[in-house]
Amino acid sequence: MNTQYRPSFASEELEFHGNENNTEGKALYFPVHMRKILIDSASRPEEYFEYSPEEKVINGTEVIYIGTINGTPCYCFEMEEELCEEDMQYFDLHELYGVIDEEMLGIASRAVQMADFYRTHQYCGICGGTTEYIPKETGMQCHDCAHIAYPRISPAVIVLIERDEHLLMARSRNFPEGIYGLVAGFVEAGETIEHAAHREIREEVGVSVKDLTYFASQPWPFPSSLMIGFTANFAEGEIDIDPEEIEDAAWFHVKDIPKLPQKKSISRALIDHFLDKHATGK
Repeated sequence: MNTQYRPSFASEELEFHGNENNTEGKALYFPVHMRKILIDSASRPEEYFEYSPEEKVINGTEVIYIGTINGTPCYCFEMEEELCEEDMQYFDLHELYGVIDEEMLGIASRAVQMADFYRTHQYCGICGGTTEYIPKETGMQCHDCAHIAYPRISPAVIVLIERDEHLLMARSRNFPEGIYGLVAGFVEAGETIEHAAHREIREEVGVSVKDLTYFASQPWPFPSSLMIGFTANFAEGEIDIDPEEIEDAAWFHVKDIPKLPQKKSISRALIDHFLDKHATGK
């Protein structure tokens, strides 16, 4: 486990079920529309979420408590885009990376996912009845059959595969031009994360690995994944890509690594770990 890795889009200080009350009556608000956050673009980044919504803005929707940070409760709510006021602008989480501090980015990430969960679970998947948000359960409960739906989190594995001073890298058709990353994929029902790692590697690039070791994890809110990172050593096999998933894959020497993903991803953290290890000769 890499204890020094600090993942983006993660909150370590937010108390998910903290105290909603404080003596000063302060709160932070995250207005969301279709996974984008409404921000007063004329304000400073540290003041972005001090926007206090007018009653007309939140009328007809539910303000959801998402946690407390340093004694200040935080709320999100889904709003209509046409209610955007002067100097207000919508930003997605990618655009906020590097603009606000990492802790606040993690809270914004939770706000987006919780608002999206509320928006997409207005009706029960069992009987079709209307639902309401239950803070204690962090879920949407049906008024008719009492079924509770919880926010969906999709676990996915991502693996750095190394062979001496070489790194196996692959690119999806969806990657920006020239970018290479690591083998990754979602965990299937009934599967351990370790089995998922071995399976995804076989399916996508055709090789097998050994010494699979946990590295770290990262919440990845695009839309609601949990990336679980591993390192592994090459065992055997020749690269044989799945053309439906992978456009290209190859071994790259530590001195000849192609264009990399941005720093905000655990993929980049794994690759930087590999580069640092070989730079120091460890």
